Amino acid sequence: MKINYNLTLDEILNCTGGKTVIAGDGTGPFVFNEIFTDSREDFSRNALFIAIKGKNFNGEDFVDSAFQRGARCAVVSWDFLEKFGLSKYSDKIIIAVENTVDALGNISKVYLNRFNLKKKIAITGSCGKTMTKEMSCHIISSKYGAEKILKNNYNYNNLIGVPKTILGLNAEHEYLILEIGTNKKGEIKKLSGIIEPDAGAIVNIGKSHLQEFINPEGVFEEKNELALSLKKDSYLIINADDEILSEKYEKIPDANMLSFGLGFKQTGRAADILCEKIDTDAESGAANIGISFKGKKYAAKVRFRGVHLIYDLLCALLVAYVCGIDAETGLKAMEDFVFPEGRMEVISGPSIGYILINDAYNSNPDSLKAALDFIKAHYSGKKKILVLGDMLELGDSSEAEHYNAGRNIAGYADFVFYKGDYAESFRKGLLEEGFPPDKLFPLKDKNTFRENFEKLDKKNSVVLIKGSRGNRLEEYFDEEMGCKKTILC
Repeated sequence: MKINYNLTLDEILNCTGGKTVIAGDGTGPFVFNEIFTDSREDFSRNALFIAIKGKNFNGEDFVDSAFQRGARCAVVSWDFLEKFGLSKYSDKIIIAVENTVDALGNISKVYLNRFNLKKKIAITGSCGKTMTKEMSCHIISSKYGAEKILKNNYNYNNLIGVPKTILGLNAEHEYLILEIGTNKKGEIKKLSGIIEPDAGAIVNIGKSHLQEFINPEGVFEEKNELALSLKKDSYLIINADDEILSEKYEKIPDANMLSFGLGFKQTGRAADILCEKIDTDAESGAANIGISFKGKKYAAKVRFRGVHLIYDLLCALLVAYVCGIDAETGLKAMEDFVFPEGRMEVISGPSIGYILINDAYNSNPDSLKAALDFIKAHYSGKKKILVLGDMLELGDSSEAEHYNAGRNIAGYADFVFYKGDYAESFRKGLLEEGFPPDKLFPLKDKNTFRENFEKLDKKNSVVLIKGSRGNRLEEYFDEEMGCKKTILC
């Protein structure tokens, strides 16, 4: 991608700790105005190609392709030197580093430091961080303009996605709002070190990526790296109703902390911004809420329901507050907020004949419970058809968590479709609680699913699709997605 400020060869070497193992033909380039990680792009002479090595790909296999497309400089790992002959690259510049992903992050940090941004915000949590980021950006852009804000899109919240997002900064940007995620110890520390945020928000602590973090305490230790990275004059925003967060941060000076909550749980810390009332408007699908903050009370109508979404809203209001936006302005801005695709997206219409809730972007025990609580509370009079997939990266807890999910679902689901390696654990929990086996369908191929699904009487029903990203459950509903009409949830 084209970058707004040039980076010199010396800056690249200094920030990555790299060495030029081939110095080129003496004509450079010595200044770079483009940085790429995809060899399929077209490169100018002043482009730098970073050969990223990921879990399922190795950019070093495409260095030749990058050079053929016009690049003259590549950043590779030392392993590249052993695997490939270097004689054919005599007129190029090759920089060797210990880790190309870390090199990308270090380069993005140098680039970020060129900008005098008004605020840099980092948002993390076991679930809800994307929705909180989207709400925050929506509120902030309503006052300052969307062109003033840079955020990460899709799932660009890791050690590759965050740096690539940062490299998209330009002179117009004044606010950087980033969600940061992790599935390996140390990633939040690295991402926080790159961003050096002025404010960090931890939406919640739950059962996510337990394969790496073992339990919620381990999740907290990883997320806490965001708090540890904050400077003394920065803000830490936490969920006061989260027992772990409230306990761990009870003694942090109030001057640097803001908290949000609904007051449902008796924890060690009272919320700074509190939602005191949630009244569902059954006719419009919205909710009337009452909020107190800084001694004032606010009434608002938001275009969504669900307790977990109200938490995301409260957190977003505090992020906006740190950026100079009062609660009244923030709530007004949320009146026309549209949900991101695949996240509690409600689809309906005459051509469909039922309510479809597309929450298939990702899943873990906490976000699954939140989605199920939502349909139990707001669609109590409807038949419930669940199309579910595995919750991934739960490690040794996988069988137990899928078994528990089956037990929890058994009491109110009418039909269940399931896909994944933990189908047997899920099935066991479901059937042990008395769920009829003839109403549980294995989710194999799309044709078989559609055949079974079409046989069901879906009149007066709600269909929830929910699973980790690897399941791609939304692909079983291509027709519905193609003609979707998104309504309020």
